[in-house]
Amino acid sequence: MFFLEFPPGWADRRGIDHAPDTSSGEPPHGSAPLRRLLTGYQPWILLSGALILWFLSAPARSIANRQFGVISATLLYFVAMWAIRSVSRRQDLPVDFRRGLRWVAAGLLINGLGGLCVLAYAVFDPRKTSPFDLSDFLFLSTYPALVAGILSMPRVERASISFGRIGVDAAVLVAGVGLPLWFFAVAPGLRSASGFEAVMDVVYPLMTFSGIAALNFALLTRKPLPSPQAFRLLMIAIAISWLADLLYLLDSVQGYVARGPVNWANVFNVLSIVVYIMAAGRIKADPIAQAQTAQPTASSPLPMVTIVVVSAWLVLFAMKGHPASEAISPIFWILALLFVILSVRETYFIRDSQRWMSAEIERKSRARFEAVVQNSSDVIMVVDTELVVRFASPASAEALGRPPEDITGRTLLSFVHPDDLQKGAAFLDSVKAPYMAPPTIVWRMSRPDLTHRHFETVGSNLVHEPALGGLVLNSRDVTDRVTLEEKLRQSQKLEALGQLVGGIAHNFNNILTSTMMRLSFLRVDRKLPPDLLEEIQALEKEAKRTAALTKKLVMFGQQQILMKEPLNLRDRLTGLLAEITRIMGQGIQVYMTGVSSPEWVEVDAGLIDQVILSLCANAHDAMAAGGCLIVELSEFNPGSAPAVRDGQDRRGSFARLSFQDTGCGMDSAVRQHLFEPFFTTKGVGEAQGLGLAVVHGIVKQHGGWMEVESSPGLGSTFRVFLPKAPGPRPV
Repeated sequence: MFFLEFPPGWADRRGIDHAPDTSSGEPPHGSAPLRRLLTGYQPWILLSGALILWFLSAPARSIANRQFGVISATLLYFVAMWAIRSVSRRQDLPVDFRRGLRWVAAGLLINGLGGLCVLAYAVFDPRKTSPFDLSDFLFLSTYPALVAGILSMPRVERASISFGRIGVDAAVLVAGVGLPLWFFAVAPGLRSASGFEAVMDVVYPLMTFSGIAALNFALLTRKPLPSPQAFRLLMIAIAISWLADLLYLLDSVQGYVARGPVNWANVFNVLSIVVYIMAAGRIKADPIAQAQTAQPTASSPLPMVTIVVVSAWLVLFAMKGHPASEAISPIFWILALLFVILSVRETYFIRDSQRWMSAEIERKSRARFEAVVQNSSDVIMVVDTELVVRFASPASAEALGRPPEDITGRTLLSFVHPDDLQKGAAFLDSVKAPYMAPPTIVWRMSRPDLTHRHFETVGSNLVHEPALGGLVLNSRDVTDRVTLEEKLRQSQKLEALGQLVGGIAHNFNNILTSTMMRLSFLRVDRKLPPDLLEEIQALEKEAKRTAALTKKLVMFGQQQILMKEPLNLRDRLTGLLAEITRIMGQGIQVYMTGVSSPEWVEVDAGLIDQVILSLCANAHDAMAAGGCLIVELSEFNPGSAPAVRDGQDRRGSFARLSFQDTGCGMDSAVRQHLFEPFFTTKGVGEAQGLGLAVVHGIVKQHGGWMEVESSPGLGSTFRVFLPKAPGPRPV
């Protein structure tokens, strides 16, 4: 990169008047907010803008003005170096990107040192005419530093273009930059130079051409970090300075630009410093772009911008230089070659754009699919034809209690409940069958805690899809639904059975009443022999037992008439404490909790007493070896949303009676039949199996429901829910 201009000797030898060089900036214009664009560097931007205006005012080319320009530009180069070096310490940036920024800062530092050399020559030897000096070596050293910086930045995983396209862009640069440099800068310089000067005539253009080609390659292959806007600003800063060098090289022989009132090469160099400072502000402020955003540009504009700059100079040369025919001929050859190469480039561009769009569509589709799978509550698995799990979604960790890595590689049937293995194997066979509608199954799968969950699974055969190559199973946990459906079926079965039993018991009770009446008449007949009277009394006793059983059946069938009245459950429990203690006996301790506040319900007091005492008696039978019974009274309020209990939506407030024992407990098979009439776990003749069935019928007839929690060896908890009612009105 040239610092403001060629050394004085170089310009004198070409017959070009010295042009003062400075670097400054202009107020930023961009789509990002001004504060964010210039965070921390506003004063330097304003100072650079003032210097830009000063250069555009075409100041006189005096030694004083030249020294002022050199001092100002040198200061701004050090400011740009400091800005880039400071943002390279941002810890959340990738290490390679920070290393690249440090290389860029080193290049700016070398530029500043070159400026100091120019300043020293301008102060101590203002009329120096030697073609090259130490500043030239420093300026040339900035090219390798900047190229090392941009090429050491992180490379994108998936490039936006092919290597053929990169080669075509290189050919465009050769035809549009290399050939004009050769014909209009290098070749004329070599004709009048020799030795070291000739070497420098070749090295300067070669460095400029190589830098522009490397910058184009970086735009197509490097990740735009921390954001595309910040990365492009940094690349634009480098491109502006190198394009200024290119323009100066082309103009070094004829001097059409340098002899004008404004030296545009100097202005562009100063402008590059402004963009460096702006880029530093964006790198400091912008968040790290996501993976889908951090993609390189699909087409680098640098070759076309370079050609426009070169073409503008060629037009200026043709209009003002009145070149000879031998000078015009290379221009036409260059334009013809450019036309051919640009046609090839356009073909590559269309092909690469189609590939890029297809890849972007596929990437976005894959990203959406991954987001759906990662956040879905359903368990999604991919199973091969050997039924080995090849993929499991994260939802399996919660549904199956196993992380995906513990599921992958194992046979799917190893997670299935033993009773569902046969139908599970048949389901998977139907999934593997081609041209079949996706089958569905509800089966149970095991968890590490030896419990099982019900899953509704839909299977699809995607064995021939390259991206999947297996069976896709989408499973939803329906345990709560299955449990609710089972409770609903149980409730409906009990209701139908209750109606049947209640109707039969009602008719049987009528017959039994007539029978007992006739037996009472026979018992008071004095004419009958004593032994016959004893038989009649025995029959009457059995009839009374049958009547008691019939009454329970009527209660189960919900056929009796309720005598409802407001009842304070707290007082009722306190009044029944002595009776409950008597039922429990000596080896069982009874505790009552939650009876500090009244809970009013509208019930049949006698039937509720029967519910309380029957559940206490049931707890006593479960604790043959002694234990503890906790009777708790509390309030249950589902809130504004209805609570689904016993297959129905429950609204309002309920009084909850809980009976928790430390007995033997029950398994799921016993719980399923708990409220069925005549079901008992006791021996033949030990119980009728109507106690809990009657309790369930009484509670249901009062508009409530019951819940049971129990496990073998862990005791049982019976909960009775009754609708709350307002207390009695004061008289």
